[in-house]
Amino acid sequence: MADLRDAGLREGITEVIATTYSISGEPNAAPVGIHNEAGRYCVALYRGSKTLSNVKATMQLAANVTDDAVLFVRTLLDNPEASDFSRFHGFPVLRNANSWILFRCREIEERADYLLFMLNPLAVAILNKKTCAVNRGLNAVIEAAILASRYDIQISADVRERIKEQIRDYARIVERCGGRSEKEAMRILIQRFV
Repeated sequence: MADLRDAGLREGITEVIATTYSISGEPNAAPVGIHNEAGRYCVALYRGSKTLSNVKATMQLAANVTDDAVLFVRTLLDNPEASDFSRFHGFPVLRNANSWILFRCREIEERADYLLFMLNPLAVAILNKKTCAVNRGLNAVIEAAILASRYDIQISADVRERIKEQIRDYARIVERCGGRSEKEAMRILIQRFV
């Protein structure tokens, strides 16, 4: 099996788009952070999410590595179109991902807000091996999307206002440093949350 670093999973937390499927076979995609500590992979899946429900049913998850800012935001706000998915032995993966890693999941911890799963790789596909420098605009979109993912949970009005202000701060970075894709992704976030 390929080194998962070659597929884009670096040490620390790597933001990916998780794909899963329901018992009825309906694919789902949502951003998640894969934790890698010395080659030990895990993910925290929050209660009430489709991702958690699907993983509990199938005990599998694919981590799709992409640098497509718009795709991150689209999967945060809604499920992609059926045409965005392809299948690996029936498992949904994103057609335009740079790489994906299919994992077997094993629950290792339960918390009030989330369940923690250990991830064991089953298959890896590197579809687009390109070298990309760090783009501050993309990073700002990802940080804004993480904040936006917390917006609809039960939080106070003042916390929501702080989230909006932080998203506006990230939007200023995207305006200076981002490309067309990052600017479009931020436009979608601003339109929805600010």
